[in-house]
Amino acid sequence: MSSTEKKSLLVSINPVFADIDLINHFRDAYTNRLPIDEKVMTLAHEPFSHCVIDDFILDKNVDQFCSQLSNELSNIKMNQKNNDLYKFQQSDDLANVTLPAIQQIKQFVYVDFKDWLAQATDIRLSDKVDMTCSKYGYSDYLLCHDDDIHGTIEGRRIAFIYYLVPETWKVSDGGALDLFVTDDENQPHQIVKSLLPKRNRLAFFEVTDKSYHQVAEVLNDKQGARLSINGWLHGPINPRPAPIFESLPATKPASKFQQNDLERINQTISSMYLKVETQYDVQMAFQENSETKLSEFFRKDYFQAMINELKGDTIQWIRRGPYNKRNYDVADVTSLPSALKTLVELFGSEPMFTILGSLTGLTSENDDDDDDEEKEKVYEPSPKKTKSNTTVDTAASSKSSTSVPRWYFELRRWKHTYYSLSYDTDNNEENNNFNDDDDDEEEKDGTLDIMLFLNYQSDDIDETEGGGDIVYTIKNEDETLLRVIPDNNSLNLIYREDDNVLKFNKYINHRHANNTFYEFCASYLDLDKLKID
Repeated sequence: MSSTEKKSLLVSINPVFADIDLINHFRDAYTNRLPIDEKVMTLAHEPFSHCVIDDFILDKNVDQFCSQLSNELSNIKMNQKNNDLYKFQQSDDLANVTLPAIQQIKQFVYVDFKDWLAQATDIRLSDKVDMTCSKYGYSDYLLCHDDDIHGTIEGRRIAFIYYLVPETWKVSDGGALDLFVTDDENQPHQIVKSLLPKRNRLAFFEVTDKSYHQVAEVLNDKQGARLSINGWLHGPINPRPAPIFESLPATKPASKFQQNDLERINQTISSMYLKVETQYDVQMAFQENSETKLSEFFRKDYFQAMINELKGDTIQWIRRGPYNKRNYDVADVTSLPSALKTLVELFGSEPMFTILGSLTGLTSENDDDDDDEEKEKVYEPSPKKTKSNTTVDTAASSKSSTSVPRWYFELRRWKHTYYSLSYDTDNNEENNNFNDDDDDEEEKDGTLDIMLFLNYQSDDIDETEGGGDIVYTIKNEDETLLRVIPDNNSLNLIYREDDNVLKFNKYINHRHANNTFYEFCASYLDLDKLKID
């Protein structure tokens, strides 16, 4: 490195950090939740306390310094981060990096900035500082979270971001730091403020149980990366309220046999899936793999009728949150037109579960004191023979091993920016109040998930690059067990035996900006696999 390059690193941070009068002014405003709106900095307290300081480095060599810092960061190892919550690149902690520009920014944060914060906010801070580099390219994002990770004594107290984006970065390029207001249950309810990345800008906020925020998706693939140095300063934690655990969705038993069930089945389901030979073959594969995909499951005319209704304006759609768990629309069931209403009635019927039992070999052990007359009902069409005594015959009476299960469902609308996260799980046993009378030590039965996609527009991009796929993982592990790619008129069946198996719908990014599609998803509870000799 030349002497000129070395000299270019000797820059100074903004003198605001040494101004005693400003420190006192800031402390008074911070403590009393008063705003500051000055050229040197802005401080606001809604939806939670946050501050923006432009010109963090105030020096004639700032451009040269920021360029060299960006170059150094671009040459260190980056780790691809990709799960339900985020997709971007991040370095290891910068503590052991000795490159000159990085060394100087570390000194500013570890000493000058930390000491200023302790004085200006009256927040006790320890010597622990986390600092990494984050790089967000086209379609990268970090979804809604609160940063509130802590131990019993110490944890994150202040989060900070130092931006190194190109000078030309603008709102339409995305990547804003979105801040959420919380509702009465302390859950993120709505984005109320967005902070635009700006080169040489420092933003920070106090980490609390209300500090919900996200990095909005980067939308421009030609502008360059959203590069930043970010991390947390640690200190003693304040008391936190107990976390909110959601109960499982309300369930109901499948409806008993009715005379119009058979007509409804014949008018909707492709005839091949009513044949015992097909059911036998599907069941054998399902018993081994615990999942299957049934292509062209519905008759084409019926499937098209459902799509036509979904594109109409009859259905009332309701956004489902909160943002730290999910963001998508669900249909108000009372507003469903006839074909979609038939779909719900179909999957909620005992004859339909008999067909699903034939296709999967799964049985329900819910004994609901069915009256004897209902137990003698016989379903048609009736195959005259079966290949295996483990195949549940569509013509069998409800005296068979398939009894009425409990189930729940949603009809979902998916589009750009929608997602669900993995802790939005359907089988959280801590909240499962459907087996209150069961012995705690009794082995838990499994859950059958079904998914049907409608109006999905495939294109030339990689089928997973645009998001919208459903991913099954094991709790606290990165391994993907199964990935379900949306495919029109294919019924996906997945059996979950383990409560640690979680699923999520991958964030739908800008590549699918014009792709609005739908998913009918349901779960049948307390199911067992038949034992095959």
